[in-house]
Amino acid sequence: MYKIPFARKLIACIIAGLVIGAATLRFCITYLRTWIPIPQLSIIPFISVLAALIYLIIWQSRKTNNPATLAFWQGLIRYGVAFDLAEFGWSKICHRQLVMSLYQLDLPYRSLSPNQLFWLFYSHSYLFGCIIGGLQIIGAILLLFRRTTLVGVFVLLPVLANILLMDIFYQIGDSVVVHASFMMLGILYFLFIEFDRLKAFFFTVTSNLPVVPLSRFLKMAIRLSIIYIPLLFIAMQDKVDKYPLLTGKYAVRHLRMDQQDIDRVNCNDSTLTVVYFDIKNTCVFEFNTTQRRWYGKFTKDNDHLEIKWQTPGDKPAFSGTMSTADAGKLMLRGTLGTDSMYIILQKTAGK
Repeated sequence: MYKIPFARKLIACIIAGLVIGAATLRFCITYLRTWIPIPQLSIIPFISVLAALIYLIIWQSRKTNNPATLAFWQGLIRYGVAFDLAEFGWSKICHRQLVMSLYQLDLPYRSLSPNQLFWLFYSHSYLFGCIIGGLQIIGAILLLFRRTTLVGVFVLLPVLANILLMDIFYQIGDSVVVHASFMMLGILYFLFIEFDRLKAFFFTVTSNLPVVPLSRFLKMAIRLSIIYIPLLFIAMQDKVDKYPLLTGKYAVRHLRMDQQDIDRVNCNDSTLTVVYFDIKNTCVFEFNTTQRRWYGKFTKDNDHLEIKWQTPGDKPAFSGTMSTADAGKLMLRGTLGTDSMYIILQKTAGK
């Protein structure tokens, strides 16, 4: 009789305990926390893993090798992952996930946390959320059938990998990252137990594609061209940020037009208040509000500075000099069309 290795039993039981515990905990926190306090719910994963370990000890002590027992624990992993991802999918379709509060939509972009930026981006398109949710549901259904388990794995793997990476880099939360990691562990489990089949399919079986009659060296050069050709052309382009020390947001501290000082305290909508020197030689003049801006491109040659406006296109160009004063301060002196201009700028936090 085939003997099931202890390591295989251990891995199946531990992963099943983690997956079932994580799926149950998230489901209870989402739908039952009104009746059951969260601190009490938090013991669910520990109970699940403990139960799996106790059964493992009993299983090993009996020295039985019934494949149905292993299949049961693998079935728990499949069901736990499938149930959790299907619930996520239905939540997206039913507007329970990927939604953003109205009051947050009016917040300045700079004030948003990575977590808020994530939800803001994905809440923009309901159809996109439905597609992701649909893939989660379809993959979950395929995962539940023995013959289509691998197909379900290949459907869910890129979706879950993308979710896990976004949870990490958009700082969605440590508990969310742990939860997604357990679900990914369940998916990878079925990938690894089918390693021999996958190896034979991808690397052993002869391809039916016809052979291109080219030399091996030429074929390799063509394959590597996807690396060196794009990098070569990227290297030939100008830097995105040619003036990193200049790049930033500047508040207008003093403004003089045609030898007259402009009062910034009681200024009107036509008074310059903020200047941006940005990447790709972009310059923006802001007049009290983001709704009143001039967008243009600047060229700099030593101390000489010239700004030509693109939007609105009928605004006069600035031509003059730029010099530095104290730390973080710039002085612009020149002409804006026919008007003389003198500006003192103070770099603000953020760049």
